[in-house]
Amino acid sequence: MMDERYEELLKENAALKRLNKELSAQIYKEDVTQYPWMGNLGHWYWDFPENKVTFNPLKAEAIGYRKEHLPEEVGFEFFTEKIHPEDYEDVMDQMRAHLRGEVPVWEVKYRIQAKDGTWKTFYDRGKVTQRNAENKPLFLSGIVFDITESERSLQEEIKKSRYWQNQAQYDHLTQLYSRYELERQIKILDESTRKSDSFYTFLLFDIDCFKNINDTHGHLMGDYVLSQMGVAITNACRSSDITGRYGGDEFLIALPETTKEQALNIARRIQSELKNIPFPSGLKPSISGGIATSAEASEIQKLISLADERLYLAKKNGRSQIVIVS
Repeated sequence: MMDERYEELLKENAALKRLNKELSAQIYKEDVTQYPWMGNLGHWYWDFPENKVTFNPLKAEAIGYRKEHLPEEVGFEFFTEKIHPEDYEDVMDQMRAHLRGEVPVWEVKYRIQAKDGTWKTFYDRGKVTQRNAENKPLFLSGIVFDITESERSLQEEIKKSRYWQNQAQYDHLTQLYSRYELERQIKILDESTRKSDSFYTFLLFDIDCFKNINDTHGHLMGDYVLSQMGVAITNACRSSDITGRYGGDEFLIALPETTKEQALNIARRIQSELKNIPFPSGLKPSISGGIATSAEASEIQKLISLADERLYLAKKNGRSQIVIVS
C-alpha cells in the first residue's frame, strides 16, 4: 500500500510540475504581450518558506544569465548578492520592512551586476500576497523593470542641469558669482541681517584704465586680467564673503558684519594680491573702489549707488585708491 501511495504522490508531483511549467510559460508570454512596457522583465514569484523564486527568464537574461547558467532552484539571494554594495543595505532594509508588514509594498531601485561585470539598474516592486496565522509571509509576487537606459539618460540630464546651473551661478572668466547670482545672494544676506539687526558692507571697485588694456594689448589680455582679478579676490576674501563680477570690469563684494575700516583692509589685501601676480607685457593693473555699509541706506540699490559715488570719487582723485566717505 505504501508503495502504491508513493507512486501516486510521484505522479501527482509530476503533474503539478507540468502544470506549473505550462502556467509559467503562459505568464511569461503575457508579460511580453499584455504588458509591453519599456524595460519590463516580467513578473516574479517567491515562495518564502521554501526560498524558491519563480521568475521570467528575461530577468536573468538582462544581466547575462541564460537558463543553463542558473541553478535548478533559484533563491532570492541569487539576485540580491549581485546588488551594488552602496545599494544593498537600503534594499534589504526596505524588503525587511515590508516582510514585517511595516510598509504596504516593497518598492526599490538598485544597481545590479551583470555576468560580464557591468552594472544594470533595476526597478523592483513586490508585495506579500499570502501570510500565515502569525502574520508571517508565505508568498510574494512582483514585477521588475530594467531601467538602465532611462537612468543613464536621467543622470546625463542631471549633469547637464548642474552644468547650466553652474554657468548661471558663476562668471566663467573670474569664477566669482555672476551678476544674477550675486544679486540673489545679496538679497538673502540683506533680509537676514535686517531681521537680526546686524549689518554688512559693500566694496564696489573696478580695474583702472581697463579699456586701455583692451585697446592696447587686446581682448585676450583683457580677459586674462579679469581672470586674475578673480584669483586675487578669492585669495583675499573670507569664505563668508559674497564675491561677484558686477559687470564688465566692475566687481562687488558683500562683507557680512564687517565695518568700513575692515572692508578697507580687505580691499588693500586684494590690491596686494594683484601686485603679486606676474602680468606679461609690463602690465601692472590697479583698482579703484568705494565702500558703503548697510547702516547708511535702507535699500540695496541705494547702498550700491552710495558705494558707486565713492568709486567715482576714487577715480576723480587719481585712481588706485579706495574711498570710504563721500
